[in-house]
Amino acid sequence: MKKRCFLFLALFSLLLLSSNSSALAGKLPKRLKEIVEVVEQRYAPDKRTAVFDLEIKKKRKTITLNGITSVPEAKYELIDQLHKLNKKYKIVDNFRLLPDSMLGDKVYGVVNLSVANIRRKVSFASEMMTQALLGTPVKILQEDEWYRIQTPDDYISWVNSSSVYPMNKAQFNSWNAADKIVVTSHYGFTYEEPDVNSQTVSDLVSGCILKYEGDSGNFYKVSYPDGRIAYLSQNEGMLKTKWQNQFNYNADNIIKTSKTFMGIPYLWGGTSAKGIDCSGFVKITMFLNGIILPRDASQMAKVGEKLVVDSVFSNLKPGDLLFFGRKATSEQSERVIHVGIYIGNRKFIHSQGFVHISSFNPEDKEFDEYNLNRFLGANRILGHLNSPGITTIQTNPFYQLQ
Repeated sequence: MKKRCFLFLALFSLLLLSSNSSALAGKLPKRLKEIVEVVEQRYAPDKRTAVFDLEIKKKRKTITLNGITSVPEAKYELIDQLHKLNKKYKIVDNFRLLPDSMLGDKVYGVVNLSVANIRRKVSFASEMMTQALLGTPVKILQEDEWYRIQTPDDYISWVNSSSVYPMNKAQFNSWNAADKIVVTSHYGFTYEEPDVNSQTVSDLVSGCILKYEGDSGNFYKVSYPDGRIAYLSQNEGMLKTKWQNQFNYNADNIIKTSKTFMGIPYLWGGTSAKGIDCSGFVKITMFLNGIILPRDASQMAKVGEKLVVDSVFSNLKPGDLLFFGRKATSEQSERVIHVGIYIGNRKFIHSQGFVHISSFNPEDKEFDEYNLNRFLGANRILGHLNSPGITTIQTNPFYQLQ
């Protein structure tokens, strides 16, 4: 299984490199290729968080730009640099900005079911890249039967249109401004009546967010992004204002939350209690403590404070993130492919097969020689909130009025 995961990651990287190079296919002047490469690297170095799909055609003194990008600055600088390259060139600009104008004013949305599976391509058979929970605000960039969306961690990929309720700015702001209920139970349901014996409306997982409509006995009356009304047991949720006020952004709470996922099976792309991958586990654990991190392990490794770790891990603190993968050699660079959370005493919790605790100490029953041998380093998140790549649910722009 470990070999299979590594092979899959290697193939995925090869595909990304192929998609980058396809933009420069054909007999283009060397300087023109260099301009495109510099602009792409500056504004869209990570295809998971920025769209830069460009095809360039040159015929005599005409350069035609075809494609799409989610980064306006990339388009503007590219055209400016091309004009400077040779003022005699005629630029035909078919390089469209996202959100696509075909969407009209419905360029916002909110996830409308418990867990939305977000895929690499417009197909249920395509690789699941990540998930988003009910109530997650998103930006809609493009429609091709499915929606191409961007989530609060800036991840961009495709989701079936039934998973997201599209909104204009006024509707989106109304949703963001409304009182909410956050689901705190890992598994649950809403009901058509304030009675657990009534018809279910949908399932729920921890981290789902619904609009608060009032109280009814021991139930919250709630509504979905699409307007459905339902009832949630007050034992399974909490007013969002109260939920946010309990955040202390400390290691004890993070570790306590992480341990509630013990035994939940590994699922590639999973970020919920239904199934969870390594970075998805870290992501949902932090989110339930109000912290929004980048989606993947390799992205998480670039945020926070990079630590110099000694041989006995004495300078690590509970709550630090640990990274694992391929160590750098003279022939190849380091590659992060796994992440866990340090819990103290040379132990860490992570999702590998299922969520469990491992140890770097050979004397412990949880000793994990495999991960010790591929340990790469650690980053400190706590104490660095609202630094680049690390936001909170109070500060992330997706949760704010637009």
